[in-house]
Amino acid sequence: VYIGVVMGRHAGFLTASSALARKYVDDGPHLIYLPERAFDTDKFLADVDRVYKEHGLVTIAVSEGVSDASGTAMITKLLGHEERDAHGNIQLSGTGALGDLLANTIRDGLGIKRVRSDTFGYLQRSFTGVVSDRDAREAREVGEKAVQFAMWDDVDGSVAIKRPVLDYSVDYQLVDIKKVAGKTKHMPDEFINAEGNGVTQAFHAYCRPLLGNGVPESHRLRAPSVAKILNK
Repeated sequence: VYIGVVMGRHAGFLTASSALARKYVDDGPHLIYLPERAFDTDKFLADVDRVYKEHGLVTIAVSEGVSDASGTAMITKLLGHEERDAHGNIQLSGTGALGDLLANTIRDGLGIKRVRSDTFGYLQRSFTGVVSDRDAREAREVGEKAVQFAMWDDVDGSVAIKRPVLDYSVDYQLVDIKKVAGKTKHMPDEFINAEGNGVTQAFHAYCRPLLGNGVPESHRLRAPSVAKILNK
């Protein structure tokens, strides 16, 4: 069992995007947990157990900001105490605690011994090997628009990207900073599956164009299935 903890605090878009790495039906991540849905430990263990029995392995993508039904961050609940950063926010990143705690939960709850976890750090912010050309181009255009708004209109604010519902295109607009500062854009309900452990085709349709061109496609050797001998 492998657990990857992904940044994003209280928005699950980045964690959800891991679903686009799947090529075959049994590819991981098999389970995706987002902060927009309450995290239930018992259901989590049941999900892991089901996938493990089906495939003999489980790859899990979990957002650093997952919380229980009461809104308590799982890292706080599992640690038993709260840690805060220099800005007074609950410490979610910069530590491998959540991944380690979830791994221990699986070991203790299901008796699976080979459980590993990673907390992605600066690589998810700066790895140039899989940069989306579309994202890079739009990021530069946002910067150009910011300079234009400042020089031509003598106004301040934040440059927003507006995207039509159908065919992919973008329009850059200036919005009042008060409308975006300190706010979070959450994933819509239609992007999350009914079980709360994955995403829908609607999310794929939304996210796929953002990859642009040139992102490496995953491949693997296909071999006849071999019956599993060891149960744990």
